[in-house]
Amino acid sequence: MVKNYFLKMFAGIALLGLLASCNTTSDPTESIANPDEGTPPPKVLSKVTVNSVAQEEFVTTNAGVLEQAIFKDEKAGNAYYTGVLTYNTDKQISKIKFTSTASASLKYDFDITPAADGKIYNASCIGTAPTPGASHISDYTITYDQTTQKMTKILEKRKEGGISAYNRFVDYAFIYSGENISQVICSKGILDINGAPNMGTAVQTKYSFQNYDAQKGAYSKLPKTFLIIRSLIDPVNFYKASPNNPTSMYIQMPPPAASVNTAQSYSYDKEGYPAVEKNQNVTYTYKNVEKL
Repeated sequence: MVKNYFLKMFAGIALLGLLASCNTTSDPTESIANPDEGTPPPKVLSKVTVNSVAQEEFVTTNAGVLEQAIFKDEKAGNAYYTGVLTYNTDKQISKIKFTSTASASLKYDFDITPAADGKIYNASCIGTAPTPGASHISDYTITYDQTTQKMTKILEKRKEGGISAYNRFVDYAFIYSGENISQVICSKGILDINGAPNMGTAVQTKYSFQNYDAQKGAYSKLPKTFLIIRSLIDPVNFYKASPNNPTSMYIQMPPPAASVNTAQSYSYDKEGYPAVEKNQNVTYTYKNVEKL
């Protein structure tokens, strides 16, 4: 699974790395120019780099529509995943296919059922491995709080190992600080004979995203549906669906693995987006677009 760049520095834990050293707080943009000093055009994240090596790239149209996402496949050296998005007639994301340049990595085909309110309540995934026994079929049910409309739970039921019936589950429980996702509790276990999660069999990992700033989130203009689906491949990415930026992350792994704690310190551009994360030498590049 894909791992987060902020955690890549920890030995023995392959988590996604971000790239690029830069010591300026200027606004790194490309594409549509801002011809004067008036209201700047909207912009969307286009690249995340560390030490001049791209870790994430987002391909959007000039109208700000995300078409592809490319990110490191941390389990396969220098390989990258490419995510290709498909939209329905209502311009909602209906399919995302993730394929790695590494032949040994899983391929993920997500089918998404978008609702009229813009949320997703159901999705499915076929995870295809080189060996059939390592493949899986998953169905997801997403729950929202009726008052706050925040996503509170995702239940994944899986068919693993070529078995025709659901046999395993992954339960994601969400805790918030304001509008930001502050913790995701990921419980993995076995379904009982009635197809319900047997929490007594569950192994938990807790992803804590703490001390959010009050600035604009680097990923906040990318489609939330995409950010949620990508995070189902690796839950360490769930913070990207928040409107602000965490300044610390704590990952409590199942024993005997050691927990992981990182701190983030940002420099911002003139519009309040992160330009540089100084502790891990991460640079964020944005693309100006016509509209969002």
